[in-house]
Amino acid sequence: MKLSTFLYSSILGKKVYDEFGDVLGSLKDIYVTTEDGYPRVIGYKLKKDGVTFHYEFRYIEFNEKDGKVKIKTRGSKEILPMRYSYLLSENLLDKKIVDINGKKVVSVNDLRIAKIAGEYRVIGVEAGSLAKYRRLGIGGLAKFIFKLLGKDTADKMLRWDDVESLEMVDNNLKINLPYKKLSTLHPADLADILEELDSTSRKQVLESLDEDLAADTLEEIDSEYKAEIIKELSDSKAVEVLENMPNDEIADLLDDLNEEEREKILLNLEREDAEEVKELLNYEDETVGSIMSKEFISVNLDITVGEIIDILKEMQPDEEVMYYIYITDKDDQIQGVVPIRDLIINDSEIKIKEIMDETVSRVRFDDEINEVIEIAAKYHLNSVPVIDADEKLIGIVIIHDLIDEFLYPLWKKKN
Repeated sequence: MKLSTFLYSSILGKKVYDEFGDVLGSLKDIYVTTEDGYPRVIGYKLKKDGVTFHYEFRYIEFNEKDGKVKIKTRGSKEILPMRYSYLLSENLLDKKIVDINGKKVVSVNDLRIAKIAGEYRVIGVEAGSLAKYRRLGIGGLAKFIFKLLGKDTADKMLRWDDVESLEMVDNNLKINLPYKKLSTLHPADLADILEELDSTSRKQVLESLDEDLAADTLEEIDSEYKAEIIKELSDSKAVEVLENMPNDEIADLLDDLNEEEREKILLNLEREDAEEVKELLNYEDETVGSIMSKEFISVNLDITVGEIIDILKEMQPDEEVMYYIYITDKDDQIQGVVPIRDLIINDSEIKIKEIMDETVSRVRFDDEINEVIEIAAKYHLNSVPVIDADEKLIGIVIIHDLIDEFLYPLWKKKN
């Protein structure tokens, strides 16, 4: 009986025959293409009398009779190992792979192969524990023990469409869009996945992402990993990523580096950004200044709603600083605040001072962080302005940063 779908482990170690019935060797690995779609079987690696051979074929079929698998080929030709393909056992089996839908890293315990339009292709990954025990020849025993322990004994197959191989891309394999499935994930989900990877895989993935996504992802990664990750990246990629990160995030990252590593990064930043980062690093830990962002939107008292909208269109500021417009006088002292919503519902000719709220909650740069948490919670604010000793507006604390830096770690510790 010809097999149309089967597990990769069921054919490993089986004898491969040519069209004349001669044994070419025992199957040790299979070559598949790295093209888009389901990986296509295009060759195999055999062992005979202690010698390894690499073959491509014109035709191959997998048969089963009385529980035994027999592999028949026609037009087999010995080849050199192919640089444009990869091997299932060497590059996938027992390796880590990303479950895109589950947003987590899983182990490849087996692979499912199927015949599609006359060609054999990898259609799925077996990630369940049972698949690994089955490969070891103790699947039945493992299933019995699982049932006794009340564990799920069902196979866990992930479709190839829903996984991303971390081994498909290396220095020898050229793919137009490496990790393109990973690139569709939210930066927070990507960050969780990267935290589970070893440093080599982590570097490989981050180096392949565009600078915006790489920067957004690095911002979401736990602080304990950030410093190590930036050191792992190539100098050019590190500069690209940092150029797309807010300066307060860069300051947080540099805080965990030694003096030499810190200076190396600062030298690669624009002069203005480097000065701002140095300033942020000088604030005492656990104070408002240590977590504030220097990016905010402030305007003078006499500007109109329409003029502000035009400025915003030109600036294209980050979403996080778009909650409020702060109105300041000639001495940069806060006179009022206007939520972005109010710009939309008011006429463009109206001056901003006519619609601003003059009761503005604020904190000083040297206040304790608990102070800003209390104000943000009490007044339901998305950001809180920060002033210096002369009451000049010098930055804002964004609620997202408060959650990331303090509230989320506390929740994580408890859970």
